[in-house]
Amino acid sequence: MDFHILDRKVGITAAQQENIERSLQYAFDRFSSHIRTIDVSFSDINGPKGGDDLQCRMKIVLHGKGELMVEGKGVSVEAVAAETVDRAALAVSRRVERLRDAQGTSMSGQ
Repeated sequence: MDFHILDRKVGITAAQQENIERSLQYAFDRFSSHIRTIDVSFSDINGPKGGDDLQCRMKIVLHGKGELMVEGKGVSVEAVAAETVDRAALAVSRRVERLRDAQGTSMSGQ
């Protein structure tokens, strides 16, 4: 499972990047056999205006099972990263569970 973090003019520090990578590892470790890559991008959608203007987009590519896109918005890198990681982990969990259910149904129906 590979992580790619892209900073689009937000100014993510090395400590923030480390924290994001640690959060990703913790949240997705149990799904590592299902995940090929996780691409995370941060951008400032309002420019210098201020407000809830940081956006985090997460693209999770699954092994032979498609991909998921999750995004969040917030005022700080830490807050938007935490929210998006949580939402993405839930989405991956649901997808993996659906795939397990589908495999169990197809095997019991034969």
